[in-house]
Amino acid sequence: MPLFVLTHGHADQPESSARLSAADERLWRHLQNEIADLVPHSKHVIATRSGHDIHHQQPQLVISAIRRVVQAVRDPASWN
Repeated sequence: MPLFVLTHGHADQPESSARLSAADERLWRHLQNEIADLVPHSKHVIATRSGHDIHHQQPQLVISAIRRVVQAVRDPASWN
């Protein structure tokens, strides 16, 4: 089963405490890694120019991920 995880590259709203914000981001990244680890050979990409709305801020990245998953469903050997 192909799985593609997209993770935001920066926080949408900086918190009042930079230390807490950094801890939240580390936790979020860890949880996203855990999701990706659920499926062997999953893809995990960080959307470096996006906050939470990756589909608005980097739509081509989302389109590419969807196309790769569809292609992998059609041709499992293409998922490498």
